[in-house]
Amino acid sequence: MNEIRFPSTKAKRPVGAALALGLAVTLLAEGASAVPTKNCFDSVERPKVVYVAGSSAVSGFLGVIQGILAAEASPYTIVYQSQGSCTGVSAVYSEDPTSRLIKDIPAAGGKPANYARFYNADGTTEECFLDPAGNPVDVGVSDVYAGTCDFAMAPSGVQIADYQGPIQPMTFVVPALSTQKVISAEAAYMIFGTGGHMGAAAPWTDPTYFFVRNASSGTQQMIARAINVPADKWWGKDRGGSSAVRDGLKILLDASLAEQAIGILSTDVADDARADLRVLAFKAFGQSCGYYPDSTPFLFDKRNVRDGHYPIWGPLHFYTRVSAGIPTEQAGALVTRFAAPKLSNALVEAITKKHLVPKCAMRVDRSTEMGPLKTYTTDSRCDCFFEQIVNGKTTCQACTQSSECPSSAPACSYGYCEAP
Repeated sequence: MNEIRFPSTKAKRPVGAALALGLAVTLLAEGASAVPTKNCFDSVERPKVVYVAGSSAVSGFLGVIQGILAAEASPYTIVYQSQGSCTGVSAVYSEDPTSRLIKDIPAAGGKPANYARFYNADGTTEECFLDPAGNPVDVGVSDVYAGTCDFAMAPSGVQIADYQGPIQPMTFVVPALSTQKVISAEAAYMIFGTGGHMGAAAPWTDPTYFFVRNASSGTQQMIARAINVPADKWWGKDRGGSSAVRDGLKILLDASLAEQAIGILSTDVADDARADLRVLAFKAFGQSCGYYPDSTPFLFDKRNVRDGHYPIWGPLHFYTRVSAGIPTEQAGALVTRFAAPKLSNALVEAITKKHLVPKCAMRVDRSTEMGPLKTYTTDSRCDCFFEQIVNGKTTCQACTQSSECPSSAPACSYGYCEAP
């Protein structure tokens, strides 16, 4: 494959930065969860369960996957606890058996509860009680590669498989009342690496309004590499999860406060909140202008992600322990869906409707976190099917077999004539 090279600069060593002290401000409190009324496992209602832990950004996507699972004759139910990408990786890679368990986390010391949730067939969730001793994690889900979380290798004698799912772009977001449209890597470095650089990164100068995560967050880990600020050295307030970042930004209805606010979210969370939030265009180091993930701020076509101009993206990772390359039955019910050479139409549609990108719609690929881009080809392209879903129309020719297709788009794939 041919490597695509965009201009870049050498990484700068971040200026000494400390986490900003939380200043008093009226923001949406996450609040403690009510105590669950159901068990995660139920021998009648949920006799087959796959336990999943990790990325907070993946919650909505797991809901659409549950809809696909529910259509099967003997369906598995996903039970998920949001913990952050690197915690999800640790739940599979760690040599400590206790680190490979998920347990109920009741509210304590002012911190909200973090109970697991089971998914219903319609994608809704209900909080539930895990086994008092904890439940072993079947699948750890992460926005980033295991090496990003300092797990470069599996423990001795253990086999771990990385089933890569759809492409997940990461974004900078601001409240809809903000006038800001674009951010450069240099400005983001000053904001999150130096706390606003004594006013030089206006209007983002007050870390109180930097809606960030922590070093366990895949969103923060990936963006950290795009702006050369280590994920554990960010200024701002850790909001604890993607939903809290989203909700905290949404309630800033004072224009002067909204102008100062900025956060980080994956597109599957940000795009569902476009009425209240704006995704910023991003100008990477060495680029002459900024790019939105989409071709315009008003579409959802991820055109600039798919061709490599928007740089902050990577595949979702579903990690699980395997024996002779084979996952357990419960893990396999989830992860093997992404191992097929051609994804089902239902799965491609589910991925697309959650504002992620099926790999078959990508024209570029990478094999390391924010690594160099290479051209991507596949015999099962889905550009036309993807665009039909996101735009409601396509200029591609419909087909049932390749013999119906012109030489310029010779392959019939997902119901349309696709170009190589």
